[in-house]
Amino acid sequence: MADNKKIHFIPPLPPKREKQVGIYCRVSTNSADQLKSLTAQVSALTRVTAANPNWLLVDVYIDIASSKTGSSRKEFSRMLHDCKSHDIEIILTKSISRFGRDTVEILDALNQIRILGVPVIFQQEALDTADTNNDLMISIIDSNFAQ
Repeated sequence: MADNKKIHFIPPLPPKREKQVGIYCRVSTNSADQLKSLTAQVSALTRVTAANPNWLLVDVYIDIASSKTGSSRKEFSRMLHDCKSHDIEIILTKSISRFGRDTVEILDALNQIRILGVPVIFQQEALDTADTNNDLMISIIDSNFAQ
């Protein structure tokens, strides 16, 4: 007697794709203390990224420029370009103060990045721009840095 059992093929789940993370770090001068701070920023944020199994570090953007003097931040601009071209999906940075000191400029950049669907995570303040409830807190903290 023939065995008429049917075999149902269950395809495997596609692997979870890691989110592509870019780290942004900035210091205002190239003094020894500032470069030590820069090294600490990159190291700490790299560890945070490595600790998250759903994240893949794809680039580190480093500026050595004062945001007060209006000097160009080429790496910040490159990071914005990479957001537009979907090369990075999350930006991780130490603090709101690393994004600059001018509230209008920072909020403008955050809005541009948000429109692109890229959240910015400020590690020191434990704020994520993906959560719109954090908008007011970001503005308040940033205005304190500006003073």
